[in-house]
Amino acid sequence: MAIIFANASKTPEVVRAVKANRMRKIASKIYTDDLTSPPEEVVRRHRLEIAAHFYPGALISHRSALEGNNISPGGKLHLTVSRAVATVRKLPGLEIRIWRGSAPQADDTRTPLGDGKELFTSSQARGILENMQIARAHGGGEPKTLSPEELERWIDRYLRIFGVGWLDKLREQANDLASRFGWLREQQELNQLVAAIKGETSSYRLTTDLLRSRAQGKPYDPERVTLFGTLQARLAAERFVELPRPPANELENRAFWEAYFSNFIEGTKFTVEEARVIVYDREAAKALEKKRPDDAHDILETYRLIIDPKISGEVPKDASHLLELLKRRHARMMASRLNIEPGVFKKTNNQFGSRVFVAPELVSETLARGWPAGRELPSASARALYVLFLIAEVHPFNDGNGRISRLGMNAELEASGQARLIIPTSLRNDYLTVLEALTGNSNPAPFVAFAHKLTEVNSRMPFGSFEQSQAYFKKTGALDEQPQGFGFLPSMLDAKT
Repeated sequence: MAIIFANASKTPEVVRAVKANRMRKIASKIYTDDLTSPPEEVVRRHRLEIAAHFYPGALISHRSALEGNNISPGGKLHLTVSRAVATVRKLPGLEIRIWRGSAPQADDTRTPLGDGKELFTSSQARGILENMQIARAHGGGEPKTLSPEELERWIDRYLRIFGVGWLDKLREQANDLASRFGWLREQQELNQLVAAIKGETSSYRLTTDLLRSRAQGKPYDPERVTLFGTLQARLAAERFVELPRPPANELENRAFWEAYFSNFIEGTKFTVEEARVIVYDREAAKALEKKRPDDAHDILETYRLIIDPKISGEVPKDASHLLELLKRRHARMMASRLNIEPGVFKKTNNQFGSRVFVAPELVSETLARGWPAGRELPSASARALYVLFLIAEVHPFNDGNGRISRLGMNAELEASGQARLIIPTSLRNDYLTVLEALTGNSNPAPFVAFAHKLTEVNSRMPFGSFEQSQAYFKKTGALDEQPQGFGFLPSMLDAKT
């Protein structure tokens, strides 16, 4: 679908196309061959072509530059031109606002739009100075600048991606630009804002909790906190089957299988017989430990954390206790892996497939802010599932995060007198897929559906003896990785919240 701009040479052709119902007019001198979409939609979709046609070489500026060349919430696109023109062009679904100012600079971004036409977009340095300008809305409309809250959120988003070095570089570039343009008031305002963000003495008053928290040395990930709230609301409306605490004579056998499967999910793959040797036969285990010392230690220490009543069912009393408990579990589980810093939160970010986890400097406060919502859930199963995702999504350590998140989940269940849940190898792909769906789509429905499936699978697992368990897992295929899962994922992923 295209738009056509009528002019002296094209008008007869356009008139014929309109009469033949091959084209229609959507605004003055603007036509389209899209005969079905609302005019507002067509204009918004082709906003840059339209702007370049009427204002060739113009600069997308002020709030529009920082909003990624998108139409503002008030339906406006702000342009700066160096010549005198009408200040407003109203179109269906769009109002182009024109401001008189300096021509595009070398650092501004050029966007070619065909037929030799082009637009530019203010650099980040120019854009932030433009948004420091004093601007008032006329007639109750929208000003050309972002509000202080919107600007602070924009800054925080880039800080979370690129770190404080980005802010220092931005200020340096802005100071140079301000000197050239004579924007001294805007320069001073920006310098005061940067000082406030860094927690230094400043006349600037931060308006958002995001940047006030950052100024206090406690930055966090607001999108993740919102995601945790979405999951909490879904879990609060769900009822889960509760599996009763198992007999004491089953605990050791259950601990073995939980440790075995939890490590297998993370790629620590031993045969069941090898794992048995590692856990129960210290002398015979030496040969395996010599070949794969780290992997063997992971299985053994995971088992010990599960079987140790002093920590297996320990639930945090508050956010600071949560951080301390996570570090304590991790330090024990990863004690032999000095290269990944046992018990120390990550210093570089990590990811799994397309899932990029919480940035290192945001870990502590994101956990602290995310944790309280889970305590409001009345069901122990819901709290356990919330903790599982909270820890897995933040991914606070260099390695071992999946195991730590499952230990946290099962501590909640054990503390409430329920059976700990085991995720068998056969459910591995389903488990990882629903976590990714929740991260990427903010849709908790697949995660909740998986939780019900997991509880149902665990309700049938026998733990009277090791032999009984092993025979059952072999018979049901629980020890085998399922490339396509159990086949219920497609309907789960299509489910709505």
